[in-house]
Formats: sequence, C-alpha cells, structure tokens
Amino acid sequence: MVKIPIGEKVEINLWNHQNRHGMVTYYHGTMDICRAESEFELKKGDSAYVVESYDSFVVVVPEDEYTEIIDNFTSSKINYEKLAHKIWEILKEREVDTGGILTIDELYSIFHRTSIQSLISKKLLKKMLKIANAPYDHLKFEKKMYFALKAHEVVQDKAQLIALAQKYPFLTLDMIQSATGWSDVRINRMLNHLVKQNRVRKDETYRIGTRYYFVSTIPQ
Repeated sequence: MVKIPIGEKVEINLWNHQNRHGMVTYYHGTMDICRAESEFELKKGDSAYVVESYDSFVVVVPEDEYTEIIDNFTSSKINYEKLAHKIWEILKEREVDTGGILTIDELYSIFHRTSIQSLISKKLLKKMLKIANAPYDHLKFEKKMYFALKAHEVVQDKAQLIALAQKYPFLTLDMIQSATGWSDVRINRMLNHLVKQNRVRKDETYRIGTRYYFVSTIPQ
C-alpha cells in the first residue's frame, strides 16, 4: 500500500479515457503503481500532479502551462508574476472577440476549466487587479471591474475605429456599436485612449449629445 504526497509528480501508466481513471507510476526511491482518476484528458506517458491523495489512490491534474503557475501544490503557493502573465495571455487570445477585456467572473470561468481550477478564486483574481507592474490594465466601468490589455496593444480595435471614421464626419457611441457590436466598455476604453493621444476630439453638448471627431474628419 502506498500513499503519494500531494504535490508530487507522477507518470500516467494506463488510462481509460471514457471513465477517466487508470494507473500512475510514482518514482521515489522505488517505483510504485497507484490507482488514479482525473477529470482532464490524459494519456500514457503524460506527467501529472497529485492534488488529492488516499491509500493507493490519487486524483491528478496534467502538468501543463497552467500548473507552471504553481510554485508548491502542497501549500497552494502561486507565483503571482506567472499568474499575471497567464492572465495577459488569456486577454491576448481573446483580443479579436472582446478587445482584450474580461470581467473577474469571465476570467474566473476560464480558469475554472483548467488544471488549476481548485486554486483560483474570485478573491485571488480581485487581488491580481491591484498588483504592481502588471502586464495588463484594470478598468472600472459602470461599477464593474475589468482586466484589460493595455490600450496601445489593441491595434485591431484602433484600426477598425479609424476605418469606420473615414466614412462619416463624426462618430457616436451608437454608431460604433451598431457597426461593430462591441460592448460599451470596449468602445469607451478605445475612444478615451484615442482622445488622450490627440487622435480624436470629443465634443459634448446638451443639444446634440456626444460626438467624436477623428483627426482626418475634424472640421477646420
């Protein structure tokens, strides 16, 4: 009978994909074989980490790009720098669909489908919004907090707005949303960025509402 410590690395020996259980090999002085199960896809020869341990039985998760974030499974010690970079990668992967912007709930849902799901909480993600020197921005819009790529990185959104502006003397939020289908936070983030860059002039009056004039369309 063997009990493998939590956090140890094992190798998949045999695996039943349909029932998601099999056998793992544990090398620690001697070679021990132990029953295992996992909700993740595994195959013979894969490396995995033990996250639950009982007599001659373990629950494992695959060794992958997400488990690299964990410095120590036993103490659930997370490398915040690596986690911040992984958050940036997730935002970047979704740049086309979301403009690189996600709520805490959306990001939590993504992590909850990964090998480190048990170690990522909404409380931890709220903490990640405030860490220093993060590779991403945090936004507050209509009482919600968002993770966001830095605006200058979102080249496609900027190019799309500039192309749209070539068709009209000015743009409004409704015009942009109708043309792109973007969320309000996505539109406002990019417009505010372009205003700060002096690429856009914001004109706001009670009578006509808010209009955005791009450099090439600003009346002389």
